[in-house]
Amino acid sequence: MIAALAVMVAFAPSYQIESMRVRFTHFDQNGRGYQSAAGGEGQPGSERATIEQPQAEVVARIGDRLTERIWVPVDVVTAASPDHTRFGRAADAPAPDAITSPSRGNLAGSVDSLSTYHLDRTTDVSFRGAFHVEEPFESWAFGLGVTRAMAEDNTVLDASVHQIVDWFDRFGLDGERYGRANRSTTNANLTLTQLLSATTIVGVSYGGTLQLGTLGNTWQSVLLSDDMRGTERLPWDRQRHALSTRLAQWLPWQGAIKLHHRAYIDNWGLGAHTVEADLHQRLRPWLTVRASYRWHRQSAARYFAKRTDPAEDGFRTADSDLAGLVAQTVGGALALDLPYVARGRDLHIDIGYEHYFRSNHLAVDVTTCGLGFRF
Repeated sequence: MIAALAVMVAFAPSYQIESMRVRFTHFDQNGRGYQSAAGGEGQPGSERATIEQPQAEVVARIGDRLTERIWVPVDVVTAASPDHTRFGRAADAPAPDAITSPSRGNLAGSVDSLSTYHLDRTTDVSFRGAFHVEEPFESWAFGLGVTRAMAEDNTVLDASVHQIVDWFDRFGLDGERYGRANRSTTNANLTLTQLLSATTIVGVSYGGTLQLGTLGNTWQSVLLSDDMRGTERLPWDRQRHALSTRLAQWLPWQGAIKLHHRAYIDNWGLGAHTVEADLHQRLRPWLTVRASYRWHRQSAARYFAKRTDPAEDGFRTADSDLAGLVAQTVGGALALDLPYVARGRDLHIDIGYEHYFRSNHLAVDVTTCGLGFRF
């Protein structure tokens, strides 16, 4: 028996940690929306929320062919979901809302695993499994992807499919739980990346998504024309299509620029265009700065209205994310890559800030810092 175990250990694939990273991000959101019941009578309510997100990532190589990535984010959220039934609520208190004080806070966590098997020199096969849980919500995700390099590695084709199943509590506007609801999301992606020269890379990708089930969060309200509030009603299916193009260009002064455009459309009548630019500049061999700008414009979903007639029986929503809007994000980051002693190859440190703001009165400040080791 001892001899057999010794043989198994001798021929077991080697296990080596390639990198470890930790990150902390703070989100500070403020604004007003008509789906929120926290405002005055007939007025939009508060969308105030803060999120503290620590996360950790480990990448390891098992043998010569298998690479494993484990990512664990945790969200500590205030004003994120209805929690009034647990803490109690007065009979004359306002109706619960996803982004107002009745939630009092929520803790959410995920475990996300990505395994990549190097089939041969030009082909990788990957499998993803993830689980997310918070007080009124659970989610399972599975994915399969194939990456193929061609034309002496100048062309890379990537295809993937993902399946997500959500299971969550169904709430009424009276604050009570009414059983459970579910949602299915199926997503397929195809990406082609082409090396045009030693300094230029372009990429084109398409993503299609089909969602079925309860597509709202069940507790958002709709302001009615009599200043009362009614329930949100959405279709049971949503078909979403996105086409993206990317360009990365190395600059002769130790810099790089990345440009991205995304066009989006769905069967709810919502269409959008997003343009993004990132400029990276190396100031020292160990010091890099980044500046970024993102512009997003979308039309409203056909079911969106700030207030509706209570006699109407059709679909309706006041979700500010489904309104017509223009959103912008301005940000920057500072990154240091320092030589490290002993077994580590280098130490990575970064700190960044982004300000997100949009035309329908929502703003988010995002501050992040990260620390990583590569071995």
